[in-house]
Order: sequence, then C-alpha cells, then structure tokens
Amino acid sequence: MIGRLVLALALVLAAAAPAAAHKLKVFATVEGDAVTGYAFFVGGGRARGTPWTAKTGDAALANGATDDEGRFRFTPPRPVTAAITVTVDTREGHVAAATLPASRIAGAAAAEPAPLPPAPGAPPAAAETPAARTVETAAVVEAAVQRQVEPLLERIEAIDSRLRYTDILSGIFLIVGLAGIGLWARGRRP
Repeated sequence: MIGRLVLALALVLAAAAPAAAHKLKVFATVEGDAVTGYAFFVGGGRARGTPWTAKTGDAALANGATDDEGRFRFTPPRPVTAAITVTVDTREGHVAAATLPASRIAGAAAAEPAPLPPAPGAPPAAAETPAARTVETAAVVEAAVQRQVEPLLERIEAIDSRLRYTDILSGIFLIVGLAGIGLWARGRRP
C-alpha cells in the first residue's frame, strides 16, 4: 500500500519537473534612452527569434523578434507617461512579460551621461558644474550596476523556479507521517 503510494508520488513529481524547466521569463531595463532586455527559459537557454511587443496600456509602441541571444531593444517615444510592458510570446504556449514603470524610464532619460571631461591642462568647459557631474556619475553607476545585476536576476529566477530535493523529501515524509497517524488511529479502534 505505502509502496504504491510512494511510487505514484514519484511518478507525479517526475512528470511535473519538466514543466517548470521551460518556464519563460523576460528581463527588461532602461539603457540611456532605449528599453533593452532579453527572454530566457528558466531551465536554460534563450528565446531566439521570438516575437515581442511593447505596449503602454492598449497602445502598441514597438514590436519585433528577439535576436540570436534572445535580446530586444527599442526606443520609446518621449515623454513616457505610462508604464511600458514588454510581452514575449513563443507561440508554443510560453508567454511572459516585464513591466517598467514610467518613472524608471523618465529617470533614465534625465540621467543620460554628460560629455567626457576635458584633457588635463585644457580649460574647463562651461557645462562642467557639480549638478552635471552628479548626473554623469549617476548614469555611469546605473549602467555598471545594471551590467552586474542582469545575470544575477536570471540566476535568481532559475533558482526560485526549480524543485528542490528537500521539497520532495518533505512531501514524502509528510505523506508517510499522515499515513502513520491514520494507521495508528485505525489500530486504536476497538
């Protein structure tokens, strides 16, 4: 009886694991005045040549197909007043979306990098003010952080979506424990 139950549970878990391995995810961010990102499968691999659409509400802003690395890129019209949602649809039952709030897009436009500083010994430019340096520094820091965070977010999605062996063992021991309580209660009846 218990052997059949454990076998049935193992078959159900084995059949369910591949479904999570092909879950589609979309990562989108702002680089300068463009929205960029990529689509990937949690189990590994990128969604290559896959159609994508960018919308604000019901209005379509841009569309296209991902490149060989699953990436997309477009420049939204200015000013951006509503959140932009990028949806990727593999046409095989896998659909995922990422939403960027309008404040994130508008903030990136304000933080576009300033020109490079003059060479040593050259007179300082008139536009070289503390405010301009602050904007330039913010843009450089944001770009550097984005390059570092992008692969980490993909990895976190992969880790969160996989079925852990501890989860499987916990489920099996829960079933065995409940079966044991049931058998104990059955044996206590007169």
